[in-house]
Amino acid sequence: MDEQTAKAVLTVLAGLEGVAGARLSAQGSVLEAGGFLKEFLPGGDVSARFRIPTWERLSAGSGGDGSAPHYRGPLTLTGAHGAEQSLNATIWRDPAGFLLLAERPADDMEHLSRSTVRLSNELAAARRELADAKGNLDAREEQVRVMSFVDRITGLGNRRAFHQALAAEVLRVGRYGGPLCLVLASIDGLQGIAEHFGEDRGDDVMRCFARVVCNETRKTDHACRVDENRFMLMLTQTPTDRAAGITDRIRVAFAAASPGMVATTVTASFGHADWREGEDAASLLDRVESALKAARDAGGDRVAMA
Repeated sequence: MDEQTAKAVLTVLAGLEGVAGARLSAQGSVLEAGGFLKEFLPGGDVSARFRIPTWERLSAGSGGDGSAPHYRGPLTLTGAHGAEQSLNATIWRDPAGFLLLAERPADDMEHLSRSTVRLSNELAAARRELADAKGNLDAREEQVRVMSFVDRITGLGNRRAFHQALAAEVLRVGRYGGPLCLVLASIDGLQGIAEHFGEDRGDDVMRCFARVVCNETRKTDHACRVDENRFMLMLTQTPTDRAAGITDRIRVAFAAASPGMVATTVTASFGHADWREGEDAASLLDRVESALKAARDAGGDRVAMA
């Protein structure tokens, strides 16, 4: 088989699966190798890699003209690390060297196919596990982010959540106008309740207040515990008279709900301040603090307007 024909054969084999070819010199050096044979015939003198048949057996005699196969049968080659590969081979020989065509046995191909499917399934499973793990991580990160804005005792927003919401709401009303009311509340005698009945009972009283607030306000309003005994309500798009009515309902409902916890009525005091055009958040907070102080100084259990 002439060199041009041999090269053409190797070109055709390059597109086939499970079949590979190589050209070797008469001395056992690789002239060209394709497909899986590159692993066993990487280059240079590879005569020592031929186990069955040996190179000595293949090169014995004067050879032929390449028109008919010189050898056809099993071929065992040794890889770089000593691993052996058994193939089905047909070898032509001419004065210039050898043309080797090798095919993996059918059972090897079947095993390779099964291995490929198994690896593909394992890869898909690993990708699913990775996606699930990422989803769980994202969920945990979101949970941590949300919890960083929540008061652990009452479940209301915390100081951080309130100031973030207040900054956004003051910016909104400053740009577009509209009513905005702040209500600052504190539970009358909360410290004495905690000292007399225990801190857990004091926490129960705060949770009761939080439930009443949530029952009387809308989802668009903001209710937060901003200090040990400070609860801030931000009533959005709520006119003064309506906001005052909501605040008083909270006061009455809380007083009615509290006796079951400490065998006496617990009340709360409220300061009320409406946003004024052009006012910033700091000024609004100062006024609502002053209003709460006025309510407590007057004896508590009341709403004072700023």
